[in-house]
Amino acid sequence: MMTVQIEVGDTALIVNISGGTMFTTLRKRIEIPYNFIEEVQVGNFKFPLTAIKRTGITTMGYKAGIFIIDKKKYFLSYHDANKVAILGLKEFEFDRIVIENEDPEQLVKNILMRCSHINN
Repeated sequence: MMTVQIEVGDTALIVNISGGTMFTTLRKRIEIPYNFIEEVQVGNFKFPLTAIKRTGITTMGYKAGIFIIDKKKYFLSYHDANKVAILGLKEFEFDRIVIENEDPEQLVKNILMRCSHINN
């Protein structure tokens, strides 16, 4: 069950959060203006043992919430670390956002189409 829905809006990427993830992260939505996105990639995210949980949940099969990894602030939401989009952000509340998507390649293409400032 996905508790995060991604909307590719005209001026911003909107992450809508529901269910248990909403309670563990204490938020319903993260709106990321495209000009804050520095990089975007389809990933195979390796969750480090050194991650510090701020709010959220970590189980063998699920990671969601706000974590500090290598002194950077991450928002994570995924079951399958091989089906995630990884966003690198600048001057934003989070340094990285890692979210699972059924079609991460298409999501990344859709974001890149709106981020002409990113050189791929």
